[in-house]
Amino acid sequence: MQRQGSHLGKVYLKGGDSRDCAHTAEEIKALRAAGIPFEITPGAGATWVLSGARVLLTRPQDQAGHLWERFLKLGADVMLQPAIRISDPADWGPVDAALDRLDQYDWLVFSSVNGVRYLLGRLCSGRGDLRRLGRVRLAAIGPATAEELGRFHLQADLVPQEYRAEALADALIDRCLGSRFLLARASRGRQVLAERLTAAGAAVDQIVVYSSTDVENADPDVADVLAAGRIDWITVTSSANARSLVAMFGDGLRNSKLASISPITSEVLRRLGHEPAVEANEYTTDGLVAAILARH
Repeated sequence: MQRQGSHLGKVYLKGGDSRDCAHTAEEIKALRAAGIPFEITPGAGATWVLSGARVLLTRPQDQAGHLWERFLKLGADVMLQPAIRISDPADWGPVDAALDRLDQYDWLVFSSVNGVRYLLGRLCSGRGDLRRLGRVRLAAIGPATAEELGRFHLQADLVPQEYRAEALADALIDRCLGSRFLLARASRGRQVLAERLTAAGAAVDQIVVYSSTDVENADPDVADVLAAGRIDWITVTSSANARSLVAMFGDGLRNSKLASISPITSEVLRRLGHEPAVEANEYTTDGLVAAILARH
């Protein structure tokens, strides 16, 4: 941004390879909060495959950066409307108690990126450091969760070939029956992982390491653009995300095409009366982008 006389410049330039800028979503929020008009111009690395298309991202802002960068680089106009809010658990007590007895577990199991961030963040903020993990082996539901472990300089011992709770449970049962498991989970969500492990005779403890709540009110600008039919794609990245979007926009979602990240998410959308236009073959954000590109 540059000042031109007494006025703020009206163009926000984003040049070069979009991978060099990791905080686009945060920058956009700051510009909007300040009331500064802007446009986003993909740099020389943009491929323009989605030129003219508008994509609405629905992940929490601090988790939307990767998708934002991908779509921006493809030439899309990107908007953000978080559907869920991620925050600290209502009570850290059970988490702290579990961290104090980490040496009693054979496996620490993460079913989301948020689980890694919140549990290991809590561990490192006052309950010791990563050495406390000792001999505990680590399981991650998919590559994004394993990558988040890598940011803590940890390597996942197990990642299933199919990135869903059922596959993770089966992989743990096949290789690790008789072990004791600690599952790091959200305040809500499916119980498939715990149920399958318990049914197989494993000793399982669960701890809520973060809260997931719905965002009830949409950004008025986003709501207006959607109502006018000027959003081409809406990304739907979890079951909770799907439920919150339907509660927030209702039939307004029919003005856009829904891109689902997985069969589970698609099933929830269908139960709520909304048919996804595409479903990712690989249940990751990269798979979601690929599904949109194949359809577009």
